[in-house]
Amino acid sequence: MTIEFIDNKNKFFSDVKTLGRKNSATLGFMPDGGFEDHAKNRCIIVAHDGKVLAGYLMYRVVFRLSRVSIVHLCVSEDYRGKGVSTALLKALKKKYEKNYRGISLSCRTDFTYASNVWKNFGFVPLDKVRSRSYNENYLNKWWYDFNQPTLFSKSSASKVKALLDMNIIVKLREAENSETVNPLEDPRGLLSDWLIDETELCFAPEAYNEIDRDENLQRAAKTRNFLMSFSQLQVDIEKQEKVVSELESIICGTSENDISDRKQVASCIVSHTPYFITYDDGLLNRRSQIEEKYLIQIYNPQEFIIQIDQLLHGEEYLPNQLKGVYSDSISKLNSQELFSCVDRFWMQKMGEDKQAFSTSVYNMVNANGGALYVLKRYGEVIAFYGFIEKQDSTDIELLRILAKDMCGAIFFKLISNILQTTLNGNKSQIVLNEKFITEEQKEILSNFGFIRQDDYYVKYVFNKVIKKEDISLITRKIYPEVTINHSDRILFEVERKLFPLKIKGLNIPTYIIPIQPYWAGQLFDITIAGEDLFGANPEKLWSFENVYYRHTKPITEKCPARILWYASGKDKFHSHTKSIIASSYLTDVMTGKPKTLFRVNRRYGTYEWKDISKLCDGNINMDIRTLKFCHTEVFGYPVNYNKIQDILMSNGRKRNTFASPVEINESIFFQIYQLGKWKEQK
Repeated sequence: MTIEFIDNKNKFFSDVKTLGRKNSATLGFMPDGGFEDHAKNRCIIVAHDGKVLAGYLMYRVVFRLSRVSIVHLCVSEDYRGKGVSTALLKALKKKYEKNYRGISLSCRTDFTYASNVWKNFGFVPLDKVRSRSYNENYLNKWWYDFNQPTLFSKSSASKVKALLDMNIIVKLREAENSETVNPLEDPRGLLSDWLIDETELCFAPEAYNEIDRDENLQRAAKTRNFLMSFSQLQVDIEKQEKVVSELESIICGTSENDISDRKQVASCIVSHTPYFITYDDGLLNRRSQIEEKYLIQIYNPQEFIIQIDQLLHGEEYLPNQLKGVYSDSISKLNSQELFSCVDRFWMQKMGEDKQAFSTSVYNMVNANGGALYVLKRYGEVIAFYGFIEKQDSTDIELLRILAKDMCGAIFFKLISNILQTTLNGNKSQIVLNEKFITEEQKEILSNFGFIRQDDYYVKYVFNKVIKKEDISLITRKIYPEVTINHSDRILFEVERKLFPLKIKGLNIPTYIIPIQPYWAGQLFDITIAGEDLFGANPEKLWSFENVYYRHTKPITEKCPARILWYASGKDKFHSHTKSIIASSYLTDVMTGKPKTLFRVNRRYGTYEWKDISKLCDGNINMDIRTLKFCHTEVFGYPVNYNKIQDILMSNGRKRNTFASPVEINESIFFQIYQLGKWKEQK
């Protein structure tokens, strides 16, 4: 028996789809595009004898959750009981056990044969939840642990949340007893058990009004019961009514259906649910207008399922949430604002004593090195924070945010700003003493590398380059479970957690990527932006994570990776042209058609469609590429073209004009990085 990882060009790929459809009753429905997407990512393993497919395993790699998720495991009837499942699982384990935490899957409790397969291989059922099937069935959430360090685990807040239009719910209900379903309008893939780990599917309160209009009482009762498979959104009615009025110019009409459409879309908007799933042609045809104005994206079920990985990887603290908040709207608190801020940011509902809060605020004002700041949106104070600069640390004593609609984005940005202040002051740690921290904020702190210690959080700051062999000097105090014996992928995550630390000796891809000076200014380089006639949009410069669009070239970037940004020399009006100006981490690479990539990534708010159309010369059928990057450090000492060439040649490489991305070795990266950051090798 041969075990191999295949793509969509492999001769067994069509057999995989055939076997999957034959067993869809237990596997769950998967659209053709879903099979194609997994195959293109080489996330299908097959077992065969050279002529006949014995079985396949289809899975997803969720880097941000550090796990592998099984979507399908299916063995042909003729090969069951012959060890095919075990062979496929062993192949999956062998490929990923050194770099990820483990394998997850969901399986119905009444599928005893499959449950025995998981149990015999070593999976354990961590939880039991109700499935989204029509009957009352339950799922075991199985887990196979690779015994990697736990510091990179994520909370359930990473699930993709989406609102189902009522027409989707009705079609799901009708599909229960239907022999034939139009494949173009078959939403059953949303009920697949594997999706329960990734998504939270919701319905709007307006659904009950639509059910009430159904004159078939038996059918209406069945629909109400079916709604229990999903979560009900909590909607502010006053805000919903305001958005409903705004939507009348986009979703026109006065029929009951038109009014209901506006209410459902408004529910999605005001509840801050990022995705709306529908088969309504009227809404799908108007989605560009809706998405342009509001922070939601509209998909049909097939699009949503196919794009689930990209949606899952989308950060909750995105730059286009910061509309109306500018980098210059942070200011020191003045005496007139002090009393009102104490009143507004006192956590009365959390049981905080007002006198104690007021005293702590005044203590900060009087403390040596203490300062209080406010952040404003459209002139209104929405965040209140303060810290004390000590000899070797920055102590954040207060950090409170009123704007619930973008609390995560603002919290992320403020922590990022304080980190930069700490770096500029050459301090070794940041201490957060704020007592009222939400679950979302705790996850953001974890992403920044903060560690909970007693009743406070601390981030150790290592603004230096170390050798891999010396990693224990750092980790033994912070992450004692991590040693040099762990994989380079794990050590790379340690590096990101302890940003801006850099570790030499990791087998991580590194690239020099050309970028036009205009886009460098828009994405991360304030110096370049300031030289532009109009400058960069301040909201976009607030981003800690962003995307860059480019043409596809022979080189195919792999991620995660380190990248150096080379400002190309086409623009003579910018002083940093023909120089390497910054470094970042490359976290995702996507290749596809312009409209698809633009829709998936437009939430980052930097590019407009006219920019994408210009990139592809109006040819929307050509492939382009998006590079998602984060943790950007803009160099204080850009490394000019001639110096780069000297470094290349001293490392045995030829001169290069960087017309397209160039892969380099670690030695070249660190020589350039240290020159750009410190103007010398350290």
